Amino acid sequence: MTKEGYIHSEAVGNASSCNSLAVGNDDDDDDDDDDRSALETSLQIEKEWRTNLQASCEQEREKLMQTQMEVAQLKHLKKDYSELIAKHEELTVTCKEQESALAELGSHLSESKLKVEDMREAAATHREAQWASDETATHCKQCSTEFSLARRKHHCRNCGDIFCHECSDNKMPLPSSSKPVRVCDTCHTHLLQRYSASS
Repeated sequence: MTKEGYIHSEAVGNASSCNSLAVGNDDDDDDDDDDRSALETSLQIEKEWRTNLQASCEQEREKLMQTQMEVAQLKHLKKDYSELIAKHEELTVTCKEQESALAELGSHLSESKLKVEDMREAAATHREAQWASDETATHCKQCSTEFSLARRKHHCRNCGDIFCHECSDNKMPLPSSSKPVRVCDTCHTHLLQRYSASS
């Protein structure tokens, strides 16, 4: 091999080596770009995931605060309800006591009215001066039948008027008498109603 040939061969070898090194460097740069791109993608995904997680945590925190407020309101309502129940029971007891007192007062009032009525009846029966006179009475006060020897006159011991036997064939106890005495039909009905109301 001549000197020129040797020099040419060395030059070709060096050129090949340089080309190989250049190709190797290009491949390394491509790998670095791919790694950087993948890393950036991973970082972007992680950033989005963290943002979504923070938003979700914030929503859960707001829900928790809302739930705690509702629980506090329910506790307050429960306390108010318990107080209302106690007040209702107290008012129920008071109402029953007042109803009992009113019933007792009503009973006393009825008794008082009856006593007043009895006093009036007794006063009326004692007013003998107001009894109808036998001389002036010619007819029955109720049925207007004329008196005769067969149809005798009878005084009602309650009102004092004069009636025939058929219109005064009743006997009732009066405050002025210790035993039942003759009363007319009208007074008999009135006294029965009064006595039944008092029983």
